[in-house]
This record gives sequence, C-alpha cells and structure tokens, in this order.
Amino acid sequence: MSPLSHLVGRKYELGLLQREYEKTSSSLIVLYGRRRIGKTRLITEFYEGKHLWKFDGVEGLTKPAQIKAQLSQLSTLRQDKLYALVDCKNWVEFFKILNNAILKSPHKHRMTLFFDELPYIAGRQSELIAALKWAWDNLWQDKPDFTLVLCGSIASFMIKKVVQSSALYGRISLEICLKALSMLEVSDFFGKKKSIREILNLYMFCGGVPEYLRQMDPKESIAQNIARLAFCKDGYFVGEFARLFKDVFAEEAIYKKIIQCLAQYKNLKVPELTQRLGVSAGGGFVEYLGNLESAGFIKSVIPWNSPPESKLKRYRLNDEYLLFYFKFIHPNLRKIQENTNPQSAFSYLNSRVYNIWAGFAFERLCLKHASLIMQHLQIDQLVKDYGAYFDRANNNKEGVQIDLLFLRHDPVVTLCEIKYHQGLIGKWIIPELEKKVVLLEEPKKTIERVLITTEGITEDLKDSQYFSRVLLADEIFG
Repeated sequence: MSPLSHLVGRKYELGLLQREYEKTSSSLIVLYGRRRIGKTRLITEFYEGKHLWKFDGVEGLTKPAQIKAQLSQLSTLRQDKLYALVDCKNWVEFFKILNNAILKSPHKHRMTLFFDELPYIAGRQSELIAALKWAWDNLWQDKPDFTLVLCGSIASFMIKKVVQSSALYGRISLEICLKALSMLEVSDFFGKKKSIREILNLYMFCGGVPEYLRQMDPKESIAQNIARLAFCKDGYFVGEFARLFKDVFAEEAIYKKIIQCLAQYKNLKVPELTQRLGVSAGGGFVEYLGNLESAGFIKSVIPWNSPPESKLKRYRLNDEYLLFYFKFIHPNLRKIQENTNPQSAFSYLNSRVYNIWAGFAFERLCLKHASLIMQHLQIDQLVKDYGAYFDRANNNKEGVQIDLLFLRHDPVVTLCEIKYHQGLIGKWIIPELEKKVVLLEEPKKTIERVLITTEGITEDLKDSQYFSRVLLADEIFG
C-alpha cells in the first residue's frame, strides 16, 4: 500500500470549505460522489482539530436501529454512556437530544456535524430530510460558526432527496460533487517517483480514484501492480465491480445492464441503448442514465455545435476501471480466479488487444484533460467551446468523428488528432486527418491541426510542417 498519508490534490474543494469555515454565519454543506473517491477523507482532513462530530450511516438498519446506532455514536463522542440508553422514537427527538449535547459541549461555539453516508441513515426515505429541515430552521441556522455536512455515495439520493428537495430549498450554502484526481495529482500522489508513462498507464487502468491508488505498492512497477491486483486470484480489482454497485443504486440490476451494454460500444444514443436492453425509453430510463452520470460512471456527449437536447446526444462509459474490467477482467474471470502467478498476466498487457484498447483509453484521458491541453497550446483564453465532434453519415456525405475540437472566438478551429502509438507517427497520418478536415466543412475558418501522441513523429512528417503543433504526453502531464 502507498505509504503516503497526506491529502493530495483537492485544492479547489479545500478552498471552498475554507471560505465556508471563515464565515460568521452557519453553513449547510452537501457533498456527494461515487464510492472510493475520497469524500470522507476530504472532510475529516479539513476539519481535523476543528471540533468535528462525525456520525456514520450503518447499511441496512431499520429506522429504530439506525437511531439507536446514531445515539451510540453520540455516546462515544460525548464519553457519556447515558446517550446510548435514551429511548428515542423519531428523528426530530434525536436532533433535540443531539442539540442538547452540543450545548453541553465546551466547543458549542464552533461546531461541525458530519453525517457520513446519509442515504444509509435515512434508509433512502425523505423522513430524515424533513427532520433535518426542522432541526436546521429551529436549532442551528441562527448559530454563528455552526456547520452541518451531509455526505453520501448514492448520488441519486443526494441530488433528488437532498439538493433538489423542497425541505432544504434555499438552505444549502455549498454543494460539492467530488470527482477523480487529475493526472498531475496522481503523479503527486506517488511523490513524482513514477515516470509519466507509468502514471499514464495507471490512469488509463483505474483513473484518479484515491482508494484505487492506495492499493498500489510503490515498490513495484505499475505493470506489476496491475498484474497482481487485476489478473490474480483474490486481486482487489477482480471483485471490485461486484462491490461497486452493491447498495449504491436501489435497482442494481438495470444499472449493471446499462454499464455492461455501454462497455461493448464506444457510445450509444438512448434509442440504441433501450433497443439493446429491451426496455422502454421513458422518463425512468433517462433518470437511470442521469444517476449513473451524476456518479461519474458514464458521460453524455453532445457535439459542440448541437443544442443540449440534441438527438445526436450519446452516452459512453466514462470510468477507467469499468472500461478495463469489461475488456480484460470480465472475459477472463475463470482463468483469473485460478491464477496465483502475477508473471503470467503480463501477456495481457503486451497484447495487440491491449494496444488497441490503450488507443481509446488515451483518447478519453486527453478529453478529460482538455483544459490542460488548452493551456499548453496557449489558447485557453480564446476557446469558447470544446469536445469530441461527430456527425452522422447520410445519403450526401460520410460520417466524421474528430477526437478533440476547440471552437475559438477568433476565426480558427483547433482540430486535435489523438494517437497512442508505440512508435513514431509518420506521414501516413496526413491523408487520414485531411479527410476529416474536408468533412468538417468549415471553409470560412482556418483549421489549426494539432497532434497529441506518446512517442513523437518521424523526420519526414516534421519536415512537412503539416501540424502546427505536436504535443507529447510527457510534455502535457510532466
């Protein structure tokens, strides 16, 4: 396991929390994000030494048992056994008891309450949220220097029942949806002791999920870690898919089916998804997609020149681990569950299939770091929109897909071709890209051609001056 214990990254979120902490009025903070993303760590690190009372949800308990569990935690916090013996029948009563405990605390003038895994505490019902509204309005909102933090991994519950609830409308002062760490932050996680190429391969494998990074042994290479953790019996990532969705979504089966379907295709529109799954395309299905997107597992993609509700909107799998799991782990589960030799796994990582997969993975990685690419191209102040571009084929023209396109305020379009390649890129790429330029149909604008790759280009391609800029992965992420 990584020996690093300090919090890496999260500068933006820490800044938001600091601003709230410095207020002289009360704060109600809502924090959510997928499992393993570091929500609990963020709050406990920031509020360390700041009089934090933390309450944990216990999975699967009835309401009376859940209330009893919270009273038991209060008993431990106050070091008073009597709290655990109190007969409390509902959440309003619990919050009255909790408030009395706060008033008796020497830290009553600077207090933070942290309810972690709130959906478990609430039993996924709205009753607790209504009681929280009462407690906030009647006990806490007028207290200066008081903070209430509500946190959960079930994004659908946190958004629908908390953020968008009428009960807490207008009361939430800060909402944070915690995302994965960036490539640069992952490099910092390892103290910059791993090469950019190793960090690149790690990110393509499991993204910037802090808990996944902590599984890595820094004494081993990234390839050795992947072999041991993903291709050996009892490896952490072999069973992670089964754990990941358990109790995060109430309708676990349909969510898994959506993920499995998207894993087979680069991207799909809603009608294509529903047809393959054999389900109706009603509001309920769109809500499932929204929940998965809020959790960060999938992403909707719309061409930059299309309206938000365009029929061209497509959904793609956005989670690096899930993409790797369905390409390499799931098809080989039987072999993996019998394998105790990490050395045998290197055949997977040196195969032609891996190289093809890495090409798509590198493309996704670059799209996630488009803002960083803008900065390296020195066009971040000029860009008004960006993203992948695709247009359907019809009777009059071929379809076209462009890896990354920057639409600018000046009459220039920056077109980026992204290539994960083991060797140097040669002049063979010119006809391939020029065809895309023609199909883009932007005759009134200058097309700036940029190549983003891993190894570099040949001398003859360099001499052709076809690309205005060639960016190497080492340059972008170094």
